[in-house]
Amino acid sequence: MRIFKNLGQALRGLRLNRSNTVLMTLGVMIGIASLTVIVAIGDGIKTKVLSRIANMGFGPESFSVIAGAGRMFFTRSKNTTSMTVEDAEDLLALPTVRLVVPRQRKSMQIINKKEFTNTRVYGVTPDWQLARGWKMKDGDFLSDNDLTRRKRVIVLGATPARKLFKDQDPMGKMLRLQNNYYQVIGLLEEKGMTESGYDPDDRTLIPLTTSMSRLTHQTHLHSIKVVALDSSQVPETMEAVRQILRRNHNLSVLAEDDFRFITPEGIMQRVTESEQALNRMLILVSTVSLLVGGIVIMNILLVSIRERVREIGIRRCFGARRSDITMQFLFESVLVSLLGGIMGVGLGLSISFALERFDVLPTHITMEPFILSFVFCSLIGLIFGIHPARKAAFLNPEESIRSQ
Repeated sequence: MRIFKNLGQALRGLRLNRSNTVLMTLGVMIGIASLTVIVAIGDGIKTKVLSRIANMGFGPESFSVIAGAGRMFFTRSKNTTSMTVEDAEDLLALPTVRLVVPRQRKSMQIINKKEFTNTRVYGVTPDWQLARGWKMKDGDFLSDNDLTRRKRVIVLGATPARKLFKDQDPMGKMLRLQNNYYQVIGLLEEKGMTESGYDPDDRTLIPLTTSMSRLTHQTHLHSIKVVALDSSQVPETMEAVRQILRRNHNLSVLAEDDFRFITPEGIMQRVTESEQALNRMLILVSTVSLLVGGIVIMNILLVSIRERVREIGIRRCFGARRSDITMQFLFESVLVSLLGGIMGVGLGLSISFALERFDVLPTHITMEPFILSFVFCSLIGLIFGIHPARKAAFLNPEESIRSQ
C-alpha cells in the first residue's frame, strides 16, 4: 500500500511541476529516439543485404569452398591446384549435403563479330542452377548431355548479353572464346547491380567438362559450392568438409588449410563493415545523450527539491518515513525517464517509417528498441534519481517547514 501511495505522490508531484517534467524528458527522449532509429537502420540494412545475398542464390543453407589459403575474400596462396572434381564427389557423399557444384573460373574476352567484352567465364555442372536458384529469362540451362559430350554451348548473363548483342536476340548465335566458337542456348534472368558495386550479371556459363578440355586445359577447380539439407546443419557440414579436404590434400596436422570458406554471414559482414562502424559511432552518441538526459533529470530534481522543501517537511511531520520520501523521488525520476523513453520510441519510429517511406535508408522495426528503451530508461531513472531522493529524504522536517 505504501508503494502505491508513494507512486501517487510522485505522479502528483510531476503533474504540479509540468515545466520541470517536460525539461527532464527531453534529454532522454532524444537519446532513445536516436537509439531507436539506429537499431531500425541496422536491422534494415541487415535484412536488405541478406535478401540480396539470398536473391543471388546464396541462401543460409549454402556455403562455398574456395581454393587457396587466406581469409574469405583474401587469398595468401595463388594458383592453388589441390582442389579437384574428386573432392566434390567425396563432399556429395556426406549425409548432410544436398547439392555440390564444382566450378572453374576464368576472366577473359568474349567476342561476337565486331563486338567484344571482358567477363567471368564459369565452368559448371547442371546443378549450378538448382544451387543458385537462378531463373532463366530465355532458352535452356546446361544439361547432363552437354556435360557428358563436352559441348561448346554457353549461357549468358544479362551484362555480356547486353554488351555483345545490344537490342538483338542472342539465342542460337555463336560467340568466340579463345579459338573456339560456342552456341548461345540460354539467357539468365537479370539480378541487377548490388549496393557495393558488384555486378552478378557479368558472367557466362559453360559445361565444366568443356571448360577443362577446351578452355582452361586444367583439371583443378576454382571453388566448390555446397548446399546443406538445412541451415542448422551448416556448421557441422563445414567441419566435415574441412576434414575431407585436409585428408584428400594430404595436409599435416600443423599445416594450414589450402582452402577457405565463404558464407552468407561472412558476405554480409564484409558488405556492412562501413555501416557497422557508423552504427557504433551513432550508438556512442546516443549513449552520451542518454547520460546527459540522466544528468539533466538529477539536476532538475535537485532544484525541484529546493522548491518543494516545505512539502517534504509537511509529509515528514505527518508520518512519512525517509524511505517514503526516497521512494517518491525515485518514482518521479523513473517515471520521467520512462515517459521520455516512450516519447523517444514514438519519435524514433516516426523517423524510421519516414526514412523507409521516402527510400532514404532501409529500416526494419523489431521489439529490440522497445526492450532497450525500457531497460535504459529504468536504469537512468534509478541511477540518476538516487542522489536527489536521498537528499530529499534526509532533510530535517522542522527546518524544512520553517524555511518557507
